[in-house]
Amino acid sequence: MLSQNDSIAQIFGKENPGRVRGMGFGPTPSQLFGPNSHAPVNGVQLEETQRRLLELQAELEGEKLKRKAMEDEAAAGKKKMKVMEDEAAAEKKKMNAMESALVYLFQRQGVELPPDIAAGMSFME
Repeated sequence: MLSQNDSIAQIFGKENPGRVRGMGFGPTPSQLFGPNSHAPVNGVQLEETQRRLLELQAELEGEKLKRKAMEDEAAAGKKKMKVMEDEAAAEKKKMNAMESALVYLFQRQGVELPPDIAAGMSFME
């Protein structure tokens, strides 16, 4: 707020609410600058704004539900992948145990493992 002693107040005079300083008694702020954003809105505008707000809130809730479903689906996919990895690791362990048993049996009989079988075993690792 300007003081009464500053140069603008001395040139334009005392400030009158509802009038534009320096423009005389004619124009009001809303005539020069458009309607005040703080002016009350009519009932139709208010209802339309409230309706639009409700639409946007419903849309937001829908998007949240979609996002949650996608997150749940991704989590289920990760779980399934983990189960498959665990199963593959268990199968690899079984295969290694069978290979070890096969090598042991061949060694016990004093026979060397055939090269094609030995090559296949090293390929599996």
